[in-house]
Formats: sequence, C-alpha cells, structure tokens
Amino acid sequence: MRTYEEVLSLMDSGWRVDDAGRLNFLRQVNKWLGQPDRQLRIVHVVGTNGKGSVVEMTARILEAADYQVGTFTSPALFDAREQVQLNHHSMSKSAVVHWYEHIRTVLMAHGEEPAALSAFEYWTFMALLYFADAHVDVAIIEAGLGGKRDATHVISRPAVVAVTPISLDHMQWLGNTLAAIATNKAAVIQPGSRVVSAQQEPRVTAILQHATQQSQAAWQAIDVPVEILVDTPAQLRLQIAGVPYELGLRGQMQAENVRLVWQILAQLDLPTTPENRQLGLSQATLFGRLTVTGQVIYDGAHNPAGAQQLANELDNWGLRGHVILILGMLADKDTTAIQAALTPLARQVIGVTADNQRAMLATDIAQHTATLGEAMTQAKQLATATDWIVVAGSFYTIKGVITHGDLASEHDAFI
Repeated sequence: MRTYEEVLSLMDSGWRVDDAGRLNFLRQVNKWLGQPDRQLRIVHVVGTNGKGSVVEMTARILEAADYQVGTFTSPALFDAREQVQLNHHSMSKSAVVHWYEHIRTVLMAHGEEPAALSAFEYWTFMALLYFADAHVDVAIIEAGLGGKRDATHVISRPAVVAVTPISLDHMQWLGNTLAAIATNKAAVIQPGSRVVSAQQEPRVTAILQHATQQSQAAWQAIDVPVEILVDTPAQLRLQIAGVPYELGLRGQMQAENVRLVWQILAQLDLPTTPENRQLGLSQATLFGRLTVTGQVIYDGAHNPAGAQQLANELDNWGLRGHVILILGMLADKDTTAIQAALTPLARQVIGVTADNQRAMLATDIAQHTATLGEAMTQAKQLATATDWIVVAGSFYTIKGVITHGDLASEHDAFI
C-alpha cells in the first residue's frame, strides 16, 4: 500500500482546462466510479472572489444545526487534505490513499493510465466518493477554475448553484472579457437546479439569467438586506434581515458574501434557527482571507478585484500610510493592477518571490526585497508601534512567509 506522501508525488498538479474534450472524458470517469454526485445533495459554488468565505459560513451554520456537511475547496494552504473536509475535519491520510487507489484501479480497468487525471481531478472525485460514502446531508463544492471545463462540472444535478461576484481573473483560460468569464462560469447551471447569486454587474446578471432559462433551472436570487454595524480589525458585526450577528470573518466584503449564504440556506431543505446562524457565523474562519493576528494581516488577494477589496478595507480601518506590505505575486496575474491598488497604502513595500514556479521575481515588485524566510523579520524591524504588516498578493506568498519564516505558530494559534 502506498503512503499518503507517495500518492501526492504521483499526482500531476497542472491544469487541463484547455482540452476541449476534457469534460466528456471526466463524465465518463464519473460513470465508471458510479456517479457518486448523484447520491449527494450538492451546493455548487462558482464565481471569482468570495467562494471560500461563502462555503465556510454556509458549512458552519449547517454544522451548528447538527447536519453532516462535506466541503471541497481550493487551494489548500498548508496540507492538500484541507481541500476535503467532513464537518471541518480534514480527510485522513488513509482515506486519501484508499480513494486514490480505488480511482486508479477503476481507470486501469478501463484501459486508462493513472496519469490520465490531474491532481485537482483526483481530488474532485475523491471528495465526491468520500462524501457519498459518509452519507453527508449536504456537500458544498467550490469550483476550481471557471466552470465550463472545471472538474467539478461533472456534477450533473446540483440542488443549488451559488454564484459569488464575478470579475476578471484567469483570463488566459476563461476569456478576456467579463462576459466571456461569466458565460464560462454559468455553464455549471444544470436542469432543475436553483440558482442564487451575489449582486453582479447588470451584464453578468443577464448572462446568468439566460443560462438559467436555457438550462431549465430556476432563478431564485433575492435581495437580502445587510447593514454593517461594526467593521474593525477586531470585530465585524452585521445586521442581516433585521437581526444583528457577530462574524468570525473580517471585512466589509463579507456583507455581500453573507447575502449569498442566506440565499443558499433558503433553497436547502435543511432548516436552521437564528441561534444556529449566530453560532455558525461566529465560528467561521478562513486563514488567508483578511486574517488578523496581532498587527499582522494575511490576505490572499491575487486579482484586481480582490486587491481593491483589501485596499478598501485597510483604508476603512484607517491604516493608509501605516502599512508595511510584504507582496509576492504570480507573473500570470494582472500584477500592475494589484500593485496599483495596494502600494499607495504602504509606507514600505517588501517584494518577495512567491513559493511557485509561476512567481514574479521579487526584484520586479519592489526595490526593497527579501527572501520568504526573512520577510517577516525585516517587516517587524521596519514597523513602528502604529504600523501593521500586510502579507498579500497570493496564497503561495502567505504559505511561503509562514513556512519559510518558521511562523507556523501564527497559523496554529489562529485555527
């Protein structure tokens, strides 16, 4: 029997969404595996920003009501098993090995090589099989890249399709316009699904509504009144549909995310009480999404919209001019727009090369550079008592700063 580490080493981490026939092949594999998605009540979450937060808050509320909840999200920050969780417990190493070997055996029985699937495709099928085997009450599945050719598009009968705000990202795969990206993501809408959406640009809403009609799904998006009562690094308090709630997550963007969460809950045949919702929202945390530890903020903003949200939040918190920014980005992102949003708020920018082969070099980001292992030490030396250190630009940057800087205690203390 292979070890968990051996299984990881056998998986190909590359994307395969540029293969026009990919989805047909994945649907065939899904049939060979017994179509585990059809044994599940699924919420399929697509969009550009906010997917992880929406999954986290929805799951926590349902768990507070004693439902069995499976979640599939990406990317993992520190351990690949973070992607597949059952009631917030990561899939065990032995379970990963078991389901990997099962999929591998099925592939070979049908004349396919084990390398026929990418790592993300393996994880998608492992999640569906794992959740079906556990008989979860609901599986909340986050799309990985777009929708049309994403591995999660093998899901044929999602109960709910939830769309977070759509903006420009992954343009080399999804298209160069907002309309093209929205059309790609709308492809996951399936017959019989209930479709809910965050507030979108009018042209995006029109595309989503058209896709819903064409797919014989039901457009169920409604406006949920949300008011921000308190928004500080230490506290986020919202009034949702007239009821005040304390949130574990931070940032005014959660007001839009929670509107979508309320819509999802309204479409599921899984009743929850205001007490369930308060407990769930207060317990919801997601490291790397405007995470505050002391006077350090970690945010994985890696596209223009995410960077602007982070910049707006830092401004709202009165931190303009009091930021030491550790910035590392992937070269295939809109790095100019990300820098334009974030650098004006910083008193000092420290450029780092993110922990990824697609990383932009630190020297192309800022004059002041540091290794991932030295970045936090240098930032703390530069910071005054009124300064905040912000680590941003990519989840790979956050992971690198923490792991290479021996800061695991910050992550462990947070979770």
